[in-house]
Order: sequence, then C-alpha cells, then structure tokens
Amino acid sequence: MDYPKMDEYIMHRRLELKYPIGQEDENIGGSSSGNISNPTERTVMTIHSDKRLTQLEKTKDAIEKVLDTLDTNAYALVELRYWTKPQTRTWVGVAKEIGYSERQCYNVRDLIIENIGKELGMA
Repeated sequence: MDYPKMDEYIMHRRLELKYPIGQEDENIGGSSSGNISNPTERTVMTIHSDKRLTQLEKTKDAIEKVLDTLDTNAYALVELRYWTKPQTRTWVGVAKEIGYSERQCYNVRDLIIENIGKELGMA
C-alpha cells in the first residue's frame, strides 16, 4: 500500500460510495424495497459499512501508529526507501545515508512490518 497516498485513496473511495456510477433501481415492481429511503441516511450507512473503506482506514491508522514510534533514523529509512520517488537508493545506499549497516536496515524494516501487522491484528 502506498502510504503517502492513503488519504487520497480514502477520499476517492468515499466519493465512489457517495456518488455511485450507474446505480440501478432494484425495485422494479414498485412496492417497498426494504432499503433505506432517505438518500443521506443511505449514503452514510453505505460509507459506514464499506469493507474496503474500513480496511483502508485501519491500514492507515496502523501505519501511523507505528510511524509515530520510530526514531529519526528509522523514519528516515522509511522515507528514503519507500517514499522517495523515483526510487534510486538500494538498501546499501539507504544504510550509508542514515549510518546503519545494511543488516540493521533489514532488521528495522522487518520490525516495522511486524508492528504494522500486530496493529492490524495479523500477528
């Protein structure tokens, strides 16, 4: 997941849910459909119950919690290796820039991934 664009992904999903394309009328017979008739309430319920949106928000929150715990070098590692575009640094280049060994970089990366997994309930 491209963390720097998470807010954009969340906003885009909310807009998809709020303004669906080609919404069909499932109530062809004309009787009560059993669906919520208030458009605003229906939109709120759709947004609130959307699994994709919920997962995007949980992922963003988990990443932010873990990022908030990182020291300056570990945060720089994430920025240099994952957020810098175009990606031109190898792990060796990142290690040299932040003063870690390549092995330390891998260890920090693994710990970050493990902690994000824990926040998401995967570990």
